[in-house]
Amino acid sequence: MESAERPSALLGRLREVSPLVTRAVVLAVAIGATLSVTIIVQALTLSSLLAALFHRARASVGWDLGWFLAATVVRSLVIGLSEPATARIASPVRRELRERTMESVLSRGPFTTPDATIQLATRGIDAIENYLSRYVPTLILAILAPFILLMWLATQDLMSAVIVLVSVLLLPVFMILLGLEARDKMQERWREQQRLASYFGDVVRGMTVLKSCNRSQDAVVNLDAVGASLRRSTMSTLRVAFLSGFALELLSSLATALVALVLGLRLLNGSIGLNVALAVLLLTPEVFLPLRRSAAQYHASSEGIAAAAELLERLQRPLPRGHRPAPEGNPRIELERLVVVHAQRLHESEPLDVSFDAGSLTLVTGPSGSGKTTLLRVIAGLTSAHSGRVLVAGMDLAELEAPDWHSKVAWLPQDPVLPGFSVRDVVQMGDRDIDDGRIVAAMGVLGLDLDLDRALGEGSGELSAGQRRRLALVRCLVREPVLMLLDEPTAHLDALSAQLVVEAISTMTMTRIVATHEVFGADQVVVLGAGLSYGV
Repeated sequence: MESAERPSALLGRLREVSPLVTRAVVLAVAIGATLSVTIIVQALTLSSLLAALFHRARASVGWDLGWFLAATVVRSLVIGLSEPATARIASPVRRELRERTMESVLSRGPFTTPDATIQLATRGIDAIENYLSRYVPTLILAILAPFILLMWLATQDLMSAVIVLVSVLLLPVFMILLGLEARDKMQERWREQQRLASYFGDVVRGMTVLKSCNRSQDAVVNLDAVGASLRRSTMSTLRVAFLSGFALELLSSLATALVALVLGLRLLNGSIGLNVALAVLLLTPEVFLPLRRSAAQYHASSEGIAAAAELLERLQRPLPRGHRPAPEGNPRIELERLVVVHAQRLHESEPLDVSFDAGSLTLVTGPSGSGKTTLLRVIAGLTSAHSGRVLVAGMDLAELEAPDWHSKVAWLPQDPVLPGFSVRDVVQMGDRDIDDGRIVAAMGVLGLDLDLDRALGEGSGELSAGQRRRLALVRCLVREPVLMLLDEPTAHLDALSAQLVVEAISTMTMTRIVATHEVFGADQVVVLGAGLSYGV
């Protein structure tokens, strides 16, 4: 998230993502209109009461007192019930946003930042709920109430209305100047929170390795440094919040004092009645009150504003919209002018025009950073190409149903992370019909000797990198996919284990594409970074 949006624009985008947000907006408008009317009634009746007491005229005191009490009760009820009502509407919005977030993550595959995503889906969406239930009502009230009150003031005393209007118009100038600083601080704090969440997750996952290398104390020091950075960012945000609050309070107090001074002088020369002067004086602070509350809630909901902007950026990215079923059998894969760009590198690959015959074995080689892994991700449908297209049995990959295509593809990443279940459960995950015989046979082919009932720790950290890679390859083998995508399958293996893996890959009958630095017998070798391919 590079820049923040105006809250009103952000609210409009939220309404596009979740139609339920419209209910919160409608309720906030109704609350704002009701409160504005009750404020005017209170000011009119109270000024009439005070004027009657001053002139000792008791004829209309009963009616004025009754209307004042009624308006006070209605205003108190609206204020008391508005927060629970908006929270009740915001709660289903939170559930819907969380469901949409998980749908987006699952649709895009595993190549997201897990800890940052968890932070966004939990604390971030909770902060968005707070933004909708607290800030949005005050924002709408800050727009609606001053407009209604100023219109009524103009009908009673144009000079006072002009003074208040000029002061109200000055408020956005201060709010913009302070808001720009608050926006930067808000974004910095949200980034620090995500950084802390990601770093903490990395430390927990790698604690076994850190302990074995006697480097755990370094992780503690670094974690403390990240936490200290978040504390500094939080305090900096609070300083800006207090400064903006002081500026708004000062301006509204000066405006009210100026109106009171002008009204006092006009009362002395008899150009305004006491009843009208009291009503105007009572209403002037009420014009500024919604603006001050909105500014205070803006800072209180700053985390939700930052989280909403990032969530919308994720949810509004185009998702795979394919509708055609994936072809059966071993497919022929064709790349037409395909250009891939690694997410962390700026350069593009050379356009690729390559075909992978059905049932063939193709090696994809090239220097590190040439795009081998990204190419496999594109073919797997887990990320999008910069340009060009992938054809599967003559059909554009973008037109295929993503879940159907993923069910027919086996993917072995460079560093597979396996859940902390038993060996059997890890292999059978997603397909309980796989029997023990098939698992044992596949492990035997790869030279892997593990007890099926052996419990793996979180992330299978007690297995070596080579064992994790071969166990992940066992999962690929027993599923009998139509396309096998393997990223460095022989990395971290000794010579004998690597030879067993190569032999197993060579004897498979499905279409196989292997990203590797080691060339072995294959039907075709594609060299990235050199713009050529040749058969072997």
